[in-house]
Amino acid sequence: MPHVLIIEDDRFNRHLYGDLLAAEAIEVRFASTAAQGFEAIRLDRPGLIIMDIELPDMDGLAATRLLKGDPRTASIPVLIVSAHALTDDLGDAYLRKPLKFPEFQETVRRLLRASD
Repeated sequence: MPHVLIIEDDRFNRHLYGDLLAAEAIEVRFASTAAQGFEAIRLDRPGLIIMDIELPDMDGLAATRLLKGDPRTASIPVLIVSAHALTDDLGDAYLRKPLKFPEFQETVRRLLRASD
């Protein structure tokens, strides 16, 4: 199964998402900025990206637009996670913080199956 890249600047949230996915035997990689995320994607293409919206170097929506606009990364599913209500339909799925853990895990499994 391909790995999941979590692009999230909050250390607590990175560890929370990582622990939830590790419980599902899903390999996880982390980035705390959009730039680190782009580099991680370039080095080793993930099966799914979990994208925070409020990143220190670039808005997560702008980062998702770049990913979806690039033919090399457009097919990678993006799960947007935010405390804010969104009207932009950029990602392949959207979950609002605070997360409901079963919904989070099911959404990740569904998106990973779709990326196979």
